[in-house]
Amino acid sequence: MWSADRTFRRTFALAAVALLLLVSQPSLTRARAAQEQPKPFVISSLGTPFAVQVKLEGTYTVNESYVEVNVERAYVYVSEHCPYKGRRFIDTMLVGLAATTPRGRWDVESRSLPVFVERVMGPREEYRLAGLQFRIPRNAGTDLSKRWLVVETEETALDLPNGDPDTKGYALAHSCRTLFASPCAETGR
Repeated sequence: MWSADRTFRRTFALAAVALLLLVSQPSLTRARAAQEQPKPFVISSLGTPFAVQVKLEGTYTVNESYVEVNVERAYVYVSEHCPYKGRRFIDTMLVGLAATTPRGRWDVESRSLPVFVERVMGPREEYRLAGLQFRIPRNAGTDLSKRWLVVETEETALDLPNGDPDTKGYALAHSCRTLFASPCAETGR
């Protein structure tokens, strides 16, 4: 009888400890889940002076060591309103985290690996992509309220005269600068 009573007390004590651990865990789990919920975004450079213009729609998720960007729809357009009227090879696209520099300008601090687009396009041509994923590394202590997303599209001019050194270029598009601090996903900027 004494060993049955001892076994019961030990089981009860273990159950109480397990219950305490489970009760304290949900607040941490809820805080982490709130941080890691996917949030929508729209990034667009349509109508800007860039020759290669993009519009991306998707979600981003903030994790401890990276920001995961899932692009549901991407639209690439080559404008006819630029000096160079030839074909372009749209090579890659990547997403980075940008921040304001001490001089008041901005710079991309951290970038994802590029996604290969590899598409030849001329003026007024468009191309659609879907299901793109980017992972931007970040330090755990990075204040995201002072960061925003920037899309870099790498292009190569194909019809320039031989010897012209300016064949490679980059087009940029960015989210609103308060993307991580306050809702601006629906506006695109």
